[in-house]
Amino acid sequence: MSDDWDVPDRSFVVLGGRTAPGHDLDAVSLIVTERDDTAGLGLEEAAIVRMCTSPTGVVEIASRLRLPVGMAQVLISGLLDQNRVTARHPHATSASQHDAALLRKVLVGLHHL
Repeated sequence: MSDDWDVPDRSFVVLGGRTAPGHDLDAVSLIVTERDDTAGLGLEEAAIVRMCTSPTGVVEIASRLRLPVGMAQVLISGLLDQNRVTARHPHATSASQHDAALLRKVLVGLHHL
């Protein structure tokens, strides 16, 4: 068996060493591409830019990329910093309406998986 201690972890490489998103992104926030050029982006970031030509939820992005939601949030956050995408956050409503609406969105998202 070889020593793999010097081989970088895939998540570390994909995230460029970042460990947390710089923006508050909800799992149901919709992401929309603003700049469709992908020059200088990693594979996953370029894929996000291409898939978000129409509003796409954070959870759906994570699912399509086969990444944990937290990793997708970090990647999207970097794209937000570069003004390549924008985020449309869920509208604030009363707590009971928000909970029911959020649960419906999560249920629909889970069915699409």
